[in-house]
Amino acid sequence: MIRRSDEANPDFADLSARVYRLCLAMLGNEADAQDAAQESLTRAWSRRQKKRPAVTWWTWTGGFAVRVCRETRKRRSAQLVGGSELTEAQSERAASAVNGATTSELAAVKGETSSQLAKVNDAVMALPDRQREVTVLRFILGLSTQQTAEMLGCPAGTVKSNLFKAIAKMKTVITTTEAVDDLPSV
Repeated sequence: MIRRSDEANPDFADLSARVYRLCLAMLGNEADAQDAAQESLTRAWSRRQKKRPAVTWWTWTGGFAVRVCRETRKRRSAQLVGGSELTEAQSERAASAVNGATTSELAAVKGETSSQLAKVNDAVMALPDRQREVTVLRFILGLSTQQTAEMLGCPAGTVKSNLFKAIAKMKTVITTTEAVDDLPSV
């Protein structure tokens, strides 16, 4: 983690790893995440003179990462027909990068099956961009509401509102999926 006493000279290895994890969680694709992380770090560094001293390097660079991920998703959705579903391997790599564990390890620790984790992952990826962003920042990366608001450039109330909507949509998607799964096969 970047220390406040060393804000003038951030630990770029740690910062770049955190930015990459954020991009991977937002995009679900390693190649896109690597490109987005590199672009985010480049933009943040080239505009470092505009960084306010009160803003941490992580928040500063994370804001660029969120915007670059938005641009990447828009560009990718224009190129693809249909949604962007993660393969099982991509899902495991995303879980590994974000949480430091594989999906099966997470399932064992949390007592959940990998199919339940896959449902949650699918529900997160199906959210609209802003709701997915706040969900990833708050729940996957563990940022506070205030940090999330600073990174997204919006009020804390907007973060809370988007989280409320995201949770409601995820509950609907997950319960609908479970209801369909419980139907007898023909």
